[in-house]
Amino acid sequence: MAGIASVTDSVVDLLRTVRRSKARLMAAASDDVDSAMQMLLRTVAAEGPLRASALAAGVQSDLSTVSRQVTTLVTRGLLERRADPVDGRASLLVLTDAGQAVIAEHEHARTAFFEQVLSGWSPDELGQFAHLLERFTAAYDTTHTHWMTDAKRHSARTGDPEEGTTA
Repeated sequence: MAGIASVTDSVVDLLRTVRRSKARLMAAASDDVDSAMQMLLRTVAAEGPLRASALAAGVQSDLSTVSRQVTTLVTRGLLERRADPVDGRASLLVLTDAGQAVIAEHEHARTAFFEQVLSGWSPDELGQFAHLLERFTAAYDTTHTHWMTDAKRHSARTGDPEEGTTA
């Protein structure tokens, strides 16, 4: 159990550090594209033209929030709306060249940041860390999904508010 407690403490520390780092980045970013909008751009880039509803589902966010963010991205020229060829009443969101440039710029900055964070690590250490982190992330996601499903099932049976939420 001491090993699990140590991992738990380390993950909580990492999450705190990431939140502090994100807050500093947001404060310094001024007019930059925040991480939520960056996720929208990346999703459109990866999945191709999408309706706003499909984008919201893809990033697991509500449509009203995504619609506000999309409006900002369209106004900035990072996304554009095009008529859906299947249903001309609907529009598809398409990444612009400027949007692709923003993604590339963020990717370059992220890579440079992690090169500094991981400087001094051997190739073997990097490989082990990447493998273990991938394994941890997959197990975390699977377990959390099961916990939330079980909590919803329990709540539906008992009428209690959801239990079993985690960090």
